[in-house]
Amino acid sequence: MIIENKVIEHFGSNLIIRAIEFSLSQKLTKEEELIISSIGLPSNILNFEFVDNISLLSESEIIIGKTSYNSNIILNLKSRVITRDNEIFISKSLKNLVLQLYTYDHLWTIDIPEKKFGNYREDSNHKKYAKYLEIELLKIDSDLFKNDNGYLWGSLVEDIEFGIVG
Repeated sequence: MIIENKVIEHFGSNLIIRAIEFSLSQKLTKEEELIISSIGLPSNILNFEFVDNISLLSESEIIIGKTSYNSNIILNLKSRVITRDNEIFISKSLKNLVLQLYTYDHLWTIDIPEKKFGNYREDSNHKKYAKYLEIELLKIDSDLFKNDNGYLWGSLVEDIEFGIVG
C-alpha cells in the first residue's frame, strides 16, 4: 500500500480536501496541488486546523491553515517550507507535514493503544515511544530536529519521553 493510501485510510473524514483557485494552483507544485485538492490535509491533529480556504498572504506565501491559537500555517512558495506565522519551522514540505502528522497521530491512536512497547505509563515505556517517534520522524526528514527552530517536534518528543503527555 502506498503511503497516500495509508494517510487517507488513517485520517478518513479528518482530511480536508479543498478546491484551489486557478491563480493559486499556478503557484503550487503538482505534489502540493495533489495533496490539497485530492488527498487532503489532516485537520485537528496537534493544534493544526486546515478548514479555512487557502489564501495568499503575500506573493511568496500561502496560508494553508491556522492553529487553535489563531496563528497562520504558511507554505512559503520559494523555499516550500511550512512555518507557523513565518517564525516557527514546522516542515520542509507539504508532503513531509502530512507524513509527520500521520506519524504523530498513528503513535497516539494505534501504537500506544495497541501497547506496541508495553503500557505507556509503566516501566518507563513512554521513553520507548518517544524514541520510536523520533526515529520515525527522522525517516521522513533527517534534518527535522536541526531545522526545528521553534522546537515544535523536539518538544513533542521530549514531552513523550518524560511522560508529560498522554
